[in-house]
Amino acid sequence: MVKIDKTVKSFTVLNFSKKVSKNQIMANFRKRGKTWQFRLSYKDNNGEYKKFEKGGYKTKKEAEAAADEAKKRLNNHSEFDNDISLYDFFEHWATVYKKPHVSEATWRTYKRTLKLIDKYIKDKPIAEITPTFYQSVLNKMGLIYRQESMDKFFHQMKASMKIAVHEKLISENFADFTKAKSKLAARPVEEKYLHANEYLKLLEITEKNIEITSYFACYLTAVTGMRFAELLGLTWDHVDFTNKEIFIQRTWDYSFTNRFADTKNESSKRKIPISPKTIKLLKTYKIEHWNKNKYNRVIYNLTNLELNKTLKKITQRNVHPHSLRHSFASYLIYKGVDLLTISKLLGHENLNITLKVYTHQLKEMEQENNDIIRGIFDNL
Repeated sequence: MVKIDKTVKSFTVLNFSKKVSKNQIMANFRKRGKTWQFRLSYKDNNGEYKKFEKGGYKTKKEAEAAADEAKKRLNNHSEFDNDISLYDFFEHWATVYKKPHVSEATWRTYKRTLKLIDKYIKDKPIAEITPTFYQSVLNKMGLIYRQESMDKFFHQMKASMKIAVHEKLISENFADFTKAKSKLAARPVEEKYLHANEYLKLLEITEKNIEITSYFACYLTAVTGMRFAELLGLTWDHVDFTNKEIFIQRTWDYSFTNRFADTKNESSKRKIPISPKTIKLLKTYKIEHWNKNKYNRVIYNLTNLELNKTLKKITQRNVHPHSLRHSFASYLIYKGVDLLTISKLLGHENLNITLKVYTHQLKEMEQENNDIIRGIFDNL
C-alpha cells in the first residue's frame, strides 16, 4: 500500500497483482479523536497478508460505507481509491501506460497535460467531473491555447478516462461528450517548413560547410527527415555505404539520461535511402571532420539550441530543426513521391498522420493534379 499526501486531501493508491476473495477481507473500525477510521485486513492469492486503512469519517456509519466500497474495489481488482483526484489518476496512468513506451519528447507532452490539469482542474476528484464542467474547462483553454495544444490535451485525457471507466471509478467517459476548439488562429503553415527554393538553398549552403557540425547536422536532417533525437542516436554501423541507406534503430535521450533510447514507436524503426552525394559527404565528414566518441555516434556534442541557431542563421527565418523534417516531406510531395512511401520514410504510425500534417501541400497541388487528370482523359 502506498499513501500519497496532498495539500488539500490525501488518497491511497492500491497495488494488487491478484484478485481478493470476499471471505478473506476482515474489517475493523475505531474512533480517533472526533473521526472514525476503518482497516481492512486480507490475504491475497499469493498468501501474503496485507492491510488497507483510511480515516477522517464523521460517523461510524460513514466509515462502514467506505469500507464496503473499498471491499468492492479489492474484489473488482481496482487500483484506485474512489475519491482520487483527476491529477493523481492521470499522473499514475501516464506513468504506467505511457512513460515506458514513448520517447522523452512525447513524455514531455504528458507532463504539460499534468500542468494544465493542475491549473484548470486542481485537486477535483475524478468522480465529480461532469461533461459540462469539463467542457467549461476546454472553453477557457480555447481562449489561450492553439488547436495543436488543445488536441494533445484532449486526446490524452480521453485515453486516460477509458481506463478510469474500466477501473469503475466513473461510469462514463466525460470526455466523450465534449469538444476541444481553439479560438486562436492557427500558425501559418509557412512557419512549419521551408519553400522549395529555401530548402534547396539550405542544402547548397550546408553541404559546403560540413566541417561545422551544426551545418552538417542541418544537411543530414534535411535529406533524411530524421527527428533530432534520431539524428543524435545515429551511429556509423547504421550507415550502409554500399546500399546507400541509413537505418533508424534507436534515438539519443538528450534531455535526461544522455544515453541511447528506443524510437518513438515501432514504425520509427526504418530504412531511409540516401543519395550518392550524401554518401560522399558522409565519408568526407568521417575522415576529415568527425569527432571520435565512445558511442560511435555520427553527430556528437550538438545541442538542439545550437542547431536551432544555425538554422535561423542560414534561413533568416523563425523556423526550427523540426521544420527540416517537414521540408523534406513537403519537397518529396512536390516532386510527386506517393504519400505511403513518405509516411514510411518519416516513421509515422499510419498514413492518417501524414495526411493530417501535409494537407496544405496536397491542397496546393490540387489544381495541378486536376489538370493532369483532365489531360489523361483528353488524350484517350
